[in-house]
Amino acid sequence: MDTTIRNADEKINIDHLVHEHVAMASLCSYGTGGEADFLITPNNLGELRAALLWAKERSLPTTILGGGSNVLISDKGVEGLVILTTGLTEHHVRGRIFCTQSGLPLDTAINVAIERSLSGLEPLGGLPGTVGGAVRGNASAGGLWISELIEWVDYLDKDGSFHRYQGMDGGFSYKKSPFTDSESIIYEIAFRLIPNKKTSEARLRKEQSRIERMETGQFDFPSAGCMFKNPHGISAGQLIDEAGLKGRSFGGARVSEHHGNFIVNHDHHASASDIYELSRIVEHEIEKRNKIHLEREVILLGRWNN
Repeated sequence: MDTTIRNADEKINIDHLVHEHVAMASLCSYGTGGEADFLITPNNLGELRAALLWAKERSLPTTILGGGSNVLISDKGVEGLVILTTGLTEHHVRGRIFCTQSGLPLDTAINVAIERSLSGLEPLGGLPGTVGGAVRGNASAGGLWISELIEWVDYLDKDGSFHRYQGMDGGFSYKKSPFTDSESIIYEIAFRLIPNKKTSEARLRKEQSRIERMETGQFDFPSAGCMFKNPHGISAGQLIDEAGLKGRSFGGARVSEHHGNFIVNHDHHASASDIYELSRIVEHEIEKRNKIHLEREVILLGRWNN
């Protein structure tokens, strides 16, 4: 059955854009996971809305995936329609406002802003993933929370209706945003940045942030960065280190020798289940030793029976 949606008097047929039984391992930083039942990569607002309608007409759940840098995809795959946002990369500048669609890689967005003589995002240099993912999880680095620079966020609800969230409305906290536990889909973000003609200095600051991140060993092996959020006032990595869990392994997964809060795909053959089970072991050991429950930061996507 052909599916169309009217947007600005234009009918959009997306059946040819929807792919069935798509392998997901190459779409996440862990390099693990099964297949998506269906997957689409919309390139504009009309296609994004059409994708939501396509799933709704078939009573299919939808899963939003950006750069795949903070997720663990089930070996059993993902039910329904996966909407991959990496085709949404348009961006523009209006004075001090830098607007970008959610699928633009964050590192690319920082480079673009610098090229347009706008500063502020440099401390986030080297963070993987998309701008939308960074906003959803309120990413931070170098003392900066990305929410500090947000002017507004344009998003769609599950029915495809368009909304705007003003940055001044708050709702952001540690590793959380108004979109973290929501079915809303971030479409475009506007940042209010600082005019800066000294682009060479800005590039150096950004590069230094990237180097510092590399030195943590995050990119030595496939990983999703920090597995757990930091408990209040305590470093999860320090707790894991003090518990002697660095180097602990399960299947092909291992707690990083460089950073206790990284669980890595050490031999490049770990399953998602290996990584998940090792995270459970670490969680159990810290709760037993410190009476502290570690909250997972990495998002589980797909068919998990837990």
